[in-house]
Amino acid sequence: MSETGQTDSAKTAARAADTLGLRLRQLRQDQEMSIAALAKRSGVPASTISKIENGLLKPSLVNAINLATALDANLGFLLDRTRTRHARYSVVRRNQRGRRSFPEMALVLEDLSSGFVPGLLESRIGTIGPGSHSGEEYMTHPGEELAHVLAGRLTYDIDGSVVEIGQGDSLHFGSDTPHRWYNDGDAPAEVLWVFSDGLSF
Repeated sequence: MSETGQTDSAKTAARAADTLGLRLRQLRQDQEMSIAALAKRSGVPASTISKIENGLLKPSLVNAINLATALDANLGFLLDRTRTRHARYSVVRRNQRGRRSFPEMALVLEDLSSGFVPGLLESRIGTIGPGSHSGEEYMTHPGEELAHVLAGRLTYDIDGSVVEIGQGDSLHFGSDTPHRWYNDGDAPAEVLWVFSDGLSF
């Protein structure tokens, strides 16, 4: 890649970090919540939240999930595409997906749910590099999770029960159960994730 390309890429990443911080701050302030209160509710240290809001740090996936849950928001706020408009349907073209990279986890998330009514359903495609994992700690979030492997394989640890799913396999569970995942294969895994926030109608 040329020096100009690298510079442009770095500027784009910096802008993404800045706008993410602004969105997080706006969500928090809209709920009249202090950083200390958000830290207590989410379990994310106040210093980490402050750095994210000031564009100095990109959150880990676990921190992002915990912050989104504490703010009653979906992870779309990480992808520059929160679902704010009310519509009967939403079409997301392949080249228009909100996209977010977590380099420390070799994970890329692409949002499939942009533009629809908030709080009903979330769906993403995740590309997970070999040897990467969701973190050493278990995560929990409201509702249900469905993982369908499009390519490669992925291993879930669901509160101590280990389940391996390969191409064409699906796993469905209550996501309030502590869980984590990892790719211990030698090739990337591509996963379709569908999340429910547990609302009843």
